Amino acid sequence: MLSSIFLYVSGVIFNDFFDIEIDRKERPSRPLPSGSISAQRAKKIAIGLMTFAFILSITVSWSSFIISVFLSGIILAYNYGLKHGKISGPISMGSARFLNVILGASPVINFSLPTNSLQLIFAAASVLTFVTVIAGFSRKEMSGIEVRRQIIFLFAVIYIIILLIIITNLLDLFMKWSLVILVPFAIIISIIFKQTLSGKSEAIQKGIKNMVISIIILDSVFISGVSGLIYGILTLLFLFPPILLSRKLYVT
Repeated sequence: MLSSIFLYVSGVIFNDFFDIEIDRKERPSRPLPSGSISAQRAKKIAIGLMTFAFILSITVSWSSFIISVFLSGIILAYNYGLKHGKISGPISMGSARFLNVILGASPVINFSLPTNSLQLIFAAASVLTFVTVIAGFSRKEMSGIEVRRQIIFLFAVIYIIILLIIITNLLDLFMKWSLVILVPFAIIISIIFKQTLSGKSEAIQKGIKNMVISIIILDSVFISGVSGLIYGILTLLFLFPPILLSRKLYVT
């Protein structure tokens, strides 16, 4: 978990480091363009955090270390240039989330057990797809244009994920406890869908914030399906910090 946190934070810093010239024009008050912290110092901190993440992961297992290296590669590639691509941006962000799920499971990965492998790949792929949709959705926010048709398409993809989760439950790939969490997840997604159908920038911005926070609920769906409802409910407790912080911080 600490390795994942340090990789995430290093990615946030690298994002600002590579965007410093853009921010000097568009967001001059941010830490790097304002000069409150030097670009070189920020880079050293980001490299240090990433290195520390590698050290932590290798103390767990070699598979954890290898996955953390691949994940850092995606993070760097995204921040360096992939994020600016219409397709490469959302996919690379989703891929980072995919590898993050794999990293979490890496200490106990056992591909000789077909059921465990299917659970892991399906959960990671679902998170990848969901985050890719959010990233694509955020580009509609930036454009500020009417995007009703695109919104319908993106949410259709999310409803397909929900349908596939139901099917995997019927096939006994996951415990039925996951359906207990899936119901409120589907309701929340439907509320967000209804709110964003207007295509207005403010509605889409709010929808993005709620969808980002909803990643925790999707995580809880799979954790409940693998480890039981108690663990799923404990995961839902992680909703409270971002809900409170999102009232003060811009979430996108």
